[in-house]
Amino acid sequence: MDEVIKTNELPQVDALQPEDRILVDTGEVGTGGMPYEKMEAQVKEAMLPTVRSEAAAQINAQESAEKGSVTITNNQAYPFNAGIATVALGTPRKNLDYIANVEIAAAVGNVQAIEVYDKQLNGFKIRYDGSATSVTIKYYVTGGMQ
Repeated sequence: MDEVIKTNELPQVDALQPEDRILVDTGEVGTGGMPYEKMEAQVKEAMLPTVRSEAAAQINAQESAEKGSVTITNNQAYPFNAGIATVALGTPRKNLDYIANVEIAAAVGNVQAIEVYDKQLNGFKIRYDGSATSVTIKYYVTGGMQ
């Protein structure tokens, strides 16, 4: 009967040392041993441009802001207000951890407060309180891309 070797009984290496050799395909010569230190350096050198490019893309996606503006009108008398707008994002977010900063660009009347609510991956809603009959609101959306 053949001897059975269990995987938990195989000899294990605690840590690779720089002088340890690893079996690799050396291309022209065929398969051979290469010092771990040399192989590690070659892999890092070969992958560095890709890693940098991917990291830069992730940072740009996370930090780039989507901006726009929306005009909301209200035809009801104060204290009533029907001024609500739905904003569709040009780039849907991957999660709801995004921030929507808003500012008043123009208003006809008094604006007491602006509220961003009902956030979704592809947009959100904005409303305002006050007696203004028309308000133009600029918005800046950041985050939510990781």
